[in-house]
Amino acid sequence: MAGEILKAKQVLKIGQRMEFYLEGSDERYTSRIEDIQRDSLVVDMPLNKKRVPIIPAARERLYGLAVGDKCRYRFFSTFQKTGNLEGRIPVWYITVPDTVERHQNRQFVRVRANLPIRVRLVDKEGKIGEPIETRMIDISGSGVSFVLSKEIPTGIQAGIEIDNLPGIGTLDVMCDVARCNRVMLDEERSVYHVGVKFKHLSRAVTNTIVRYTFTVQRLAIAKGITEP
Repeated sequence: MAGEILKAKQVLKIGQRMEFYLEGSDERYTSRIEDIQRDSLVVDMPLNKKRVPIIPAARERLYGLAVGDKCRYRFFSTFQKTGNLEGRIPVWYITVPDTVERHQNRQFVRVRANLPIRVRLVDKEGKIGEPIETRMIDISGSGVSFVLSKEIPTGIQAGIEIDNLPGIGTLDVMCDVARCNRVMLDEERSVYHVGVKFKHLSRAVTNTIVRYTFTVQRLAIAKGITEP
């Protein structure tokens, strides 16, 4: 099931194909697991497009994807050092994650996030509305949901601005409005939950949002809270 959190030792295997992204980078590097040690995951040293070895900075954060039969498992790790396995295979030594998150295709886990957000709606004629101060409901690597007091049409665009997003600071991005659902607060009062999808978000920023949602989900699971 997409979004499922699993123990890393149940998933990661020697010989498994891997993909890595470095902190703040959009470039994907391929590798595979050569060995699993007590404190380290040993993987083939990735090469760039010019076949030059990639050597991260000490303790640089890594976004990893382990390739399974029908899905991928993503996790975050930290670079430790380079080395030569058995004296001949150039490798990275990285920290072994405690858990991995299962996902399929381009699905992202959505977690609750009660953060302030500014929204500017763009109508079908391209007119940009005044900023609306409201609250987020949830966030994922592909979009956010927030509360509005009125119904809006799907298919229009919206500019959103979120301050103090962990690892990013201010996120300012255009989005497509994908849904707008009425939610009753009581017998008379209602609000609208609006879901939007990010447009033109870089891989580096997406990875940072995914890491944030992954951390929130792990903390929720540790506290016995199940996210919807």
